[in-house]
Amino acid sequence: MTTIRPEKELTDDGTATLRHPVFGDTYHSLHGAASESEHVFVRNGLAASGKDAVRILEAGFGSGLNAWMSLRYGRKHAVRIDYRAVERYPIDAETACGLGYTDDPLFGAMHRCTWEEPHTLIEGFTLTKYAADLTLPGGAWECRGYDLVYFDAFAPDTQPELWTEALFRRLYDILVPGGALVTYSAKGTVKQALRVAGFTVHRLAGAPGKRHMLRAAKPDGPNDGGTGTFPATTAK
Repeated sequence: MTTIRPEKELTDDGTATLRHPVFGDTYHSLHGAASESEHVFVRNGLAASGKDAVRILEAGFGSGLNAWMSLRYGRKHAVRIDYRAVERYPIDAETACGLGYTDDPLFGAMHRCTWEEPHTLIEGFTLTKYAADLTLPGGAWECRGYDLVYFDAFAPDTQPELWTEALFRRLYDILVPGGALVTYSAKGTVKQALRVAGFTVHRLAGAPGKRHMLRAAKPDGPNDGGTGTFPATTAK
């Protein structure tokens, strides 16, 4: 598997992010990498779910910051998390660990985990990473039963093929009733695509430096296939 080595950049809250060598975009907001991750994905996604056991799909594993901050939240609040992430451009583990987010060895462990298989990093947190293209249906990650989607792809102008009604419909289908998708982007075309896909879209206050973000909910009701098709996790 080929990995990439993005350049490191410091953000306004003192935490670092990376700049993708192909797209030229940063993985997190320059107004604050950790601030954005905590606000959009942890506070308005994981914490807002109100559950003590959550299955999360992240669209774009990237630097691993969202996964690590979710692990911290789960450990602190006794929330069990089955975390699955899809990444088309895996980052070199040495580059990711050089970001200096933390001395926590679990951050490095996330990047050194082998791909395509589950790893229990601590009791109550299992990580599975898939090196895959979200636009291609039928991937191992695409199974019903997720409670939450962290949609952290690069900006709609950079990766328009990911911010489409077609992909949002697929994500809608694999969420449980009452599940949600959260993203930093509140662009009009994104809201429209989510609504057409079936979501109820809520515009919320954004992370530092941004006016708004989106939380898109799947209404409660029958879910064709339910959660029974979600494969069990085996500790590694």
